[in-house]
Amino acid sequence: MSHCCRLPICTHAPKALLAAFILALPGLAAAVGIAPTGLRVPALAYDDHSIVLVWQKPADYAKVVDYKIYLNGKAIGSARENAAKFSPAAPYVKAFHAADKAGRHVKIDQHNFTADGLKPDTEYRFSVRAVHADGSLSAPSKVITQRSAKPSPRCDITAHGAVGDGQTLNTGAIQDTITACPAGGTVVIPKGVFKSGALFLKSDLTLDVTEGATLLGSERAEDYPVSLGYTLYTYSTTQRPPSLVNALNRSQRTAGAFRNIRIVGKGTITGSGWKRAATPELQDETGRILPQYQFGTNASVGKFGILAADQVKTAQAEGLPLGAAYSQRRSSLMTLRGVENLYIGGITGQNPAFHGIMVLEGRNVAVNGIKLETWDVNNADGLEFGNSEQITVFNSFFDTGDDCINFAAGTGEEAARQEPQREAWIFNNYTRRGHGMVVLGSHTGAWIEDILAEDNVANLTWIGLRGKSNNINGGGARRIVYRDNAHRDLQREGFILTLEYSDINLLLDYKAAKVPGAFQDIQIRHNSLEFTADWKPTPVPSGPKRELAVVDFKALEVQGDMKTQAFHERITVDDLLLINTSSIKIDGLKEGVLRNVRFEGYQGKDEAVSIKNAPGLKLENIQKPVGK
Repeated sequence: MSHCCRLPICTHAPKALLAAFILALPGLAAAVGIAPTGLRVPALAYDDHSIVLVWQKPADYAKVVDYKIYLNGKAIGSARENAAKFSPAAPYVKAFHAADKAGRHVKIDQHNFTADGLKPDTEYRFSVRAVHADGSLSAPSKVITQRSAKPSPRCDITAHGAVGDGQTLNTGAIQDTITACPAGGTVVIPKGVFKSGALFLKSDLTLDVTEGATLLGSERAEDYPVSLGYTLYTYSTTQRPPSLVNALNRSQRTAGAFRNIRIVGKGTITGSGWKRAATPELQDETGRILPQYQFGTNASVGKFGILAADQVKTAQAEGLPLGAAYSQRRSSLMTLRGVENLYIGGITGQNPAFHGIMVLEGRNVAVNGIKLETWDVNNADGLEFGNSEQITVFNSFFDTGDDCINFAAGTGEEAARQEPQREAWIFNNYTRRGHGMVVLGSHTGAWIEDILAEDNVANLTWIGLRGKSNNINGGGARRIVYRDNAHRDLQREGFILTLEYSDINLLLDYKAAKVPGAFQDIQIRHNSLEFTADWKPTPVPSGPKRELAVVDFKALEVQGDMKTQAFHERITVDDLLLINTSSIKIDGLKEGVLRNVRFEGYQGKDEAVSIKNAPGLKLENIQKPVGK
């Protein structure tokens, strides 16, 4: 049997996630032991030479500084040492904390490990122990057993005629390789630049974009036939074109349409969506050069777009108005629908015409150690999960043109017939530019629920936790825990939950919800937010030309929709450090809690905490700046 089909780890994922949520709830932690819990292997996160481990922090983790990992009873390394070798996010997290001279920020807890150099088809036993600041060790976790995979048959695309010269269109050759590759096999993209149109994966397959390899999307609309595309929801009226890499089944839209797909490698998957920006390439805070793409809109796509321009032009020629053509007819890097057991690891994604990676109606999904570099492509979300469940995202780097990690659950009245977006664990990631680190909505119709986001760093991102809905989309988000995250020099609000969100690219092709959206049972615990003296806004190519300042944005905003009397409910903000920020605004919240909030420095003009339409709100230990 191929390694793609052996999944002893799959059944453990929901229980592990639920354990994480329990640990995050007040009053329950004391009943849990001090050892790390929930040790497991994420979906398909192993091959013939490596196994990836993740675990939840112990209940009492305040003095934990690291973790030791044991293989067959012998220590093989620490989580922090391992992250430096395997995590693209780790150098950025290190630089972030190195710049925190006063040591004020929340410290990020690394709780994953890649065991490498293993033998194929061999059983291994793992456990983990927490390392405390005084050097003592916790009790060991429960031992888990995992077998490494058998070697996978490798199917090189050049054997089917693919040419890596960056010019030859290789769609047919690569698709033929996918078709011919046996179940459990690996389609190999070797070193070179291989241009292609839309590709369609199948079950029980690994796509390996090797180091030095680039899968380059064609710049022509005709290479992404709309007839092979998809509608976003069953009630959507406009067909979208396929992406560069796809798993699409026109007759089935639920998890199980595809099974056991891995997309891995140290290479790059890049679209030909937009032109490079005219400004020089940017050296980031670790010294790495990041690509910069032109910011476009539906008005400027003809000038700045490449594939985006050709797809919009083609759609307009077919009779679509500009707004629909722009919002529905651009290709993303990947659209993976109905995949049960999906692993994406190591790759770099760049320059889509539209979104980055879209995972729709998936189940048991793991994303580890990827880089998404799409700034400032219009609408270029990093990872977008729609109506999926059992998701793990860790070790990844985001510099995106829209939301970094986004969750969606349909729009309007008919979304209630869909499954919710549920059970996700987001940790040990670094988000740079992008509109939000962890984003709930705006497509909230079937509810977004049971998400734990912890031990992440946001630097230069617009917003840390971003929740957005309205009275059209309905549904909302509930049972969300956002804890132990550090934020610096954000470009907008630190944390925002709003029911007044509107989208200028909205295509209203659905029935409005009968009940307005809402955000419920959300915990924002132990987070830090700082604006430094060097803060300046990311340049905005369009819109107001005035110079923005920190005072223009709230540190924390909870905004209901008072026109329809739509309130948020049971939102708790506890242990929040605000350094040189603006104010907090609460308007439209029932039974909320604002506790242990500390202002150090203040850049607001008005009262530090503004509250209205907040029945039952509890205020405890709010350390306001003097005179505010």
